[in-house]
This record gives sequence, C-alpha cells and structure tokens, in this order.
Amino acid sequence: MRIALPLVGCLALVSPLAFAAGPASLLLHGGQIYTVDAERAWASALAIGKDGRLLAVGNAEDMSDVVDAATERVDLKGRLVLPGFQDTHAHVLDASSAAQGDCLLDSRDGVARWLDDLAACNATDDGDWLLGAGFALHPLLAHAQSPRALLDRVIPDRPVAMMEETSHAYWLNTAALRRAGIDADTPDPAGGVILRDAAGEPTGLVLDNAGDLALDAALTPSPVLDATYYRAVLAGQDELARHGITSVADARVFWRRGHLEAWQRAARNDALKARTVLGLWAYPGLDDDEQLARLEALYAPAGEDELLSVSQIKFYVDGIVHNTTARLHEPYDESLPGVDPGGLYYFTPARLERYARELAATGFDLHIHTIGDQAVSDALDAIAATDGQGRHRLTHVELVRPEDVPRFAALDVTADFQPSEYFTTPYLDGYRPLIGARARQLLPMRRLHDAGARLTLSSDWDVNPLSPLGIMQSALSLGERSLPSLAAAVRAYTLDAAYVLGQEDDTGSLEVGKQADLVVLDRNIFELPVTRLDEARVLWTLLGGEEVYRDAAF
Repeated sequence: MRIALPLVGCLALVSPLAFAAGPASLLLHGGQIYTVDAERAWASALAIGKDGRLLAVGNAEDMSDVVDAATERVDLKGRLVLPGFQDTHAHVLDASSAAQGDCLLDSRDGVARWLDDLAACNATDDGDWLLGAGFALHPLLAHAQSPRALLDRVIPDRPVAMMEETSHAYWLNTAALRRAGIDADTPDPAGGVILRDAAGEPTGLVLDNAGDLALDAALTPSPVLDATYYRAVLAGQDELARHGITSVADARVFWRRGHLEAWQRAARNDALKARTVLGLWAYPGLDDDEQLARLEALYAPAGEDELLSVSQIKFYVDGIVHNTTARLHEPYDESLPGVDPGGLYYFTPARLERYARELAATGFDLHIHTIGDQAVSDALDAIAATDGQGRHRLTHVELVRPEDVPRFAALDVTADFQPSEYFTTPYLDGYRPLIGARARQLLPMRRLHDAGARLTLSSDWDVNPLSPLGIMQSALSLGERSLPSLAAAVRAYTLDAAYVLGQEDDTGSLEVGKQADLVVLDRNIFELPVTRLDEARVLWTLLGGEEVYRDAAF
C-alpha cells in the first residue's frame, strides 16, 4: 500500500507572511515541506530569520520581501522537510550512560550463554559491582536451579545486578542481595516483589521497584558517577539530533542519584541540542510529605530562550504484563508466584490522587506509566481530581476498559504510545497464558484516536530504538489497532507532542512566527509504502534555525 500525497498540487495556496523585520538569514527552497499546519499543509520554500524563527512559509517566488543578497540559500532538491520530531518519552541519560553497566546480554541466547558472557564480563571489569542488562525473565524462572545459584556459580565474590530487557526485573547474586539488604525477612517494597523459594529465601530475581534496592546500593552518588551522567547527557544530544528529534522529554530523572545536576550542567554549558523537559521520578518508597515538598522545590519551567524545563513528574502506577505486575481489573489467568493475581501498585490510588492534586497545583504536568486497565482507570481518576490543572498524559496504555476510552478526551488526557514489534501477533500470543483473549487488545491506538483522544508516539529509548520513522512505521503496521494515516502519525510526533511539552505555540508545526525546528529527510515518506518508512534517512536537523546535525551526504 502507498500513502497518498495530500495537497501536493496546492502549493500556490500557501502564501508567506512576514513575522519580523527581514532579511532572512536562511532560505530553504526547492523542497516538499509538510508543515502540519491545518490551513497550509504543504509548501516548497521557507525563510528563517536571524532570531531562529520562521519569517515566511510558501513558494520560492513569494520570498522576495524577506530575502536579500546576504541570505544563505539551500536548494533542497525535492527532499522532504518536516517539523522537528518531539519524543515525549525517552530515557536519554539512562540510554546513553555506562553507569548501569556495559555487560550486555542478548535475550535470545538462553541461560548457558548468558552465564558464559557474564563470566567474560567479570574477567575484564574491575568495578565494585558488575552491572549490565539484556536477559529475559522466563527462561530463568523455568530453570531447574535458582537464578541466584546460577550467578553464584560463575561470580561468587562480587555483587552482580543484571537488568532484564524491559528494565522491570533484576537478576542478583548472593553478594548483591547482601549489599542491597535483601534476605528472607525483607518485606516487598512499594511497587516491587522479591521472588522467593519454598523456604522463603530470595531466588535472586526481583521485580519492578525491588530492583532499586540493588541499584541504590550500587549507584551511590560520587564524583565519578556525576561525570558519567554528564557524559551520558552529552552523548544523548548527538543521538537525538541524528534522528531529527528537536524536543524530548526525559521520562525518568533520578534526582536523588545526580541525574538532575547532569542535565542542569549541560544546560549551563549550552550543550543541549534539543528542547528538553525533565520528568522527575516519584519514588514510591519515600515519605509523601517530604517527597512532595522536595519535588515542589525543584519545579523550574524553562524561561525565554532556555532549552531545559523541570516541569513534569514521572509516576509508575503499575508494572508490565509479562511480569504479571501490570495492574488489572480482572486477575491474571496465571501470575508469577509471590505476585498478587491482580498485579501490583507503585502508588496506590489514594496516594496517586494526593500527588496529582498537589503537584498539578504547583504547575507540574504528570507523566504516568499505566499498562494494566486498572492502572489506567486509577490514573484517570487521579487526573480528574486536579480540576483541569496541567497537561497530563498516560504512557504505554496497553489495556483500557471500554468505559475508560471516552474519558481521555473528556479529561483532556493524552495517550502516549510506543508501538513496536512487541505488539505484533506472535508476541501478543505469548501473553495468552497470562491474560487470555485480552492479549489481542493490547495497544488500542485506533480506538482512542477514533474516540477523540489526543495521541502521541514516542520511543521509550532504549527499550525501543530511538528512530521516529521506525516508531511511525510500527504505528501504521498493527492492523485494526493502527493509526489511520501517516499524517496522523506525523502529527503525533510533532504538533500533539508539542502540546504535551507545553510548547505548541512555539514549535510542532512550520508556521510563521514559530521556531525553525525542522528536519530534512532524504526522501518523501508520504510516497513510500508503510513498510519502508524506516528506510528514509535524516539528512539535516535545525533547532531554532541552527544546525545541530548534518549528514555527510547533505
């Protein structure tokens, strides 16, 4: 199937409008410019002023009033221009950081290979802890030996903490359990489960927030970690720009570990290449009065000409389906031993409502992880208690009860999705033993879209690859759950994302007066089959009219 190119014959209807005194510093012409502006969807030229804002959008012959001999001219040679992509859910620092280890396992390899790889990592890594990621949970659950014993066999003398591929479980050896203070008498923390054997002893697998007991012990603040986090922020900037992302929400800022200071240092050093909104992590295990006071003190929305905003809070309500920790209205057909048959709560409904009311009153927008349908209901209830204050979103939104579908539009709550191969039929069938026929209902994008909800698409990088083109391809490749058109997918990654980030008046579409945040692609994705969108390449990324990435071929 090919996607029709809308309004390509109507370029003459797009006329320029000067926003500020010229002349333009940069003119792009000879291209196909998709503006995401409902009144003027397509253009062939645009002019950028010295202040980085769009002076004119239209046809090349209409630009004479805003260009002069000093204006730099770039011939696009028919290439496509889009507003810069805005990723509303990425883990920029975590995805770019070595702090959580660089011993990487392949989830497809199996237990024997993981142990060999861990032994090899141990031989070359000289840190206090051995940290890494990538294993899959269920092969360890099915193994005859306990996960703890398996790890102890290859690494008995130093703590090991390996993060599962989705980040919702950890594999620990005895030394790590000891350092984390986990033993037979340790209660499950809020939002977490310590898996135990028949005698009540920890097996070495911990789920969801129980993993932070180990990570908090392994990642105690230090100058070395501070430097590591700062380097990660810088490395993340290059990746964002390379993928055409000009705005981003870092979706989990561990402000007790030094993440916030790393971002603030990068902003002070003028090192950011994307407009950035930080989502401060709401720790489920902290005292509510103390945490709320601390979070409110950290509120710092971006000022004029600033790229960094500390204006969102990231909550988890529940876990994930394959751990049976997503919170459901109806219990799992099968749940993991030690896990409540209905899933778990990081924040109970009463706590979540209190946080939502108080933080929204401060000015924060809420970014709430909800995967199970009960978690979705509870989060919508909490947002209803904010009395319309803030721009809130639920992320993941994998299961939604029919009666909750219209509540998204009614409450002006955005549904943020990360479509990927994990929501194709083979993966969904793997959930059937856990949730039965509900597996085929996961990720109801089209249902929410048709009910009038605002939708955004995002990566959850590095759970998924960062590429917006790849995510849009997935959003259009899920059968009846797919978004209705490429135009809808582009809007979800641009103008609707800008609304969630509080900047739709300034970014998200290519309109006169807005910031010149844009991306040039090597081909027109509106002329490609849906299955080939990810073949397009980003050639050039501009932020406020300034180049932050250029491909060698451009």
